[in-house]
Amino acid sequence: MDKLKSFIQQNRELFDSEPLPEGHEMRFMQKMEKRNSRKHNYLIYISVAALLLLVVTIGVRFLKEDSVSSLFYVDPCGGESHTCYYDQMQKLSQQIEYNTRELPDYKRQEILMNMESIMPRSADEFSEMLPEDISSKESKRLNKEYYQQLYEGMIELASLTN
Repeated sequence: MDKLKSFIQQNRELFDSEPLPEGHEMRFMQKMEKRNSRKHNYLIYISVAALLLLVVTIGVRFLKEDSVSSLFYVDPCGGESHTCYYDQMQKLSQQIEYNTRELPDYKRQEILMNMESIMPRSADEFSEMLPEDISSKESKRLNKEYYQQLYEGMIELASLTN
């Protein structure tokens, strides 16, 4: 191979002396344009595929971090009293206990302990801790806010069991 290369370099004038066939440059430029347009199309396709992969990856990551239930959270009690939230918490605690039965024991115990710390003993537990001189309207508002926050905490806890 080196002999051929050295022969061509030493006798370059023999190769350059003949004129190029007619239309050679035009055909060469057309081939180059086709090659460049293919590369351009491939770059567009690859860019679109990479963008779609990025969007899907971000979407999956987002759904894993936030449970689907928290994305579409609807307050089941709306404007109702605190007893509605307490009843919802009771149902949710049963669901959490059921869903944790397949988890490893240490994780199940951790979730159940957290649930017990959140779950009030009765629907009137907070009312009994309020001062007696507070108005009934204010008492109802505080009760509702307290049990609503506990319910939201239970939803967060339930998302760990999915």
